[in-house]
Amino acid sequence: MIYRTPEYCRDFRCIAGECMDSCCKGWEIDIDEATAAKYATIKGAFGERLRDNIKDGHFILSKDERCPFLNNDGLCDIYTTLGEKSLCHICAEHPRYYEWFGNIKEGGTGLCCEASAQLILSRPFLLYEEEVPFEEAAGEYDEELFDMLIEVRESMLETVCDDNTPLAEALCYILDTALTAAECIDIQISRNKTTIGVAEAIQKIFHSFSELEPIDDKWIPYIRRCANKLDEAPNANAKHISYLRRIAAYFLFRYIMKSIYDGNVIGYATFAVVSTLFICELFRCQSAEHGACSFEDCAEIAKNYSKETEYCEENMEKLLDCFETEDSFSINTLKAVIRATFRKNVDDI
Repeated sequence: MIYRTPEYCRDFRCIAGECMDSCCKGWEIDIDEATAAKYATIKGAFGERLRDNIKDGHFILSKDERCPFLNNDGLCDIYTTLGEKSLCHICAEHPRYYEWFGNIKEGGTGLCCEASAQLILSRPFLLYEEEVPFEEAAGEYDEELFDMLIEVRESMLETVCDDNTPLAEALCYILDTALTAAECIDIQISRNKTTIGVAEAIQKIFHSFSELEPIDDKWIPYIRRCANKLDEAPNANAKHISYLRRIAAYFLFRYIMKSIYDGNVIGYATFAVVSTLFICELFRCQSAEHGACSFEDCAEIAKNYSKETEYCEENMEKLLDCFETEDSFSINTLKAVIRATFRKNVDDI
C-alpha cells in the first residue's frame, strides 16, 4: 500500500530528556491489552514495579501528574530497562497519527509535540510517498467521495503553500472551497451566515476557546490575558506568515479527509482556518507582551494550542459544534476577520 506523509516527518526524533514539555507529564497514559499482558509476565523487582503502578488500564500518575516511569533525567525507565519494544502502543507512537483509506495510509507527527512543532514550522509542506506492507485498517467509505476530497484538499494545500498567494486570500479560498464541496455532496448546511463586527467576533472567538476544558491549568488564564491585549497588539508580523502557512497545511492535511466519514468538510476546513487565525493572534499578543515573538516562541504557542484543542476529544467536539452554531464562526464573519487580521482585502474566489 502507499504511505503518504509530510516529508519533515522522516526527520522526526523524540528529544526525550531535552523536551521542556514532556508527553510523560499531564496525560493519562492508556496501556493497550497486548502490552498489559506482556507487563504481567515481567519478573523481578521491575515487574513488580510495573504492576504496582498500573490501575484500570493506565499508569498511575504521581501527584504532579508525572508518569511513574519518567525519571529525573527526563527518560523512561521502561525504555532504558526493557527496551523500545516494551513500550505501550501510545508511548511508542506518540505524537504520530495515522488514517487508512483502502490501499492508502496517511500519517504525520502532531503539532502538540515540541520537537514536531519546530519541524512543522521550519519546513515547507511537501508530501512524501513510499510503498509499505498492506494494513487492513480502513472503514467503509465512498470511493468517489474520497477522490473528490483528495482533489479538494490538494487544491487547498496548493493555495495555502503558494508564497505568491497572499495568506488572507488562501484562507478565504479554503472556506469557499469547503462550502462548494459541501454543496456538491448534498450536505445540509445549518450554520449561521450572519456577519458580525470583527472586534466583537474576535472577542467571541477568544471566549469560545476560554470555555474549553483545559489540559494545562495555565492555558485558560493565558487565553484570557491575551484577549485583553488584542487592542495593543501589533499587526501580524510578515516573518510569521511562512509559519502560519505551514500550520494551516498541517491542519488541512490531517483533518480534511476525516470528512469522508461524516461529511463535515466545512467543519474541518473551518478548524484549519480558525486554528491558523487564533495562533496568529497569540503570536501578536506575545509580541505585545514581550516585544517580539521568536521562532521558538511561535513553535511553543502552536504546540500549546494543539495540545489544548485537537488532543482533547471533548474540546474538538465543542469546537465543531461552535462552528455550526455561533455567528463568530460563520464563513462571512471569518472572512472579515481574515481581512482585518492580515490587513488585506480579498474578494470571494
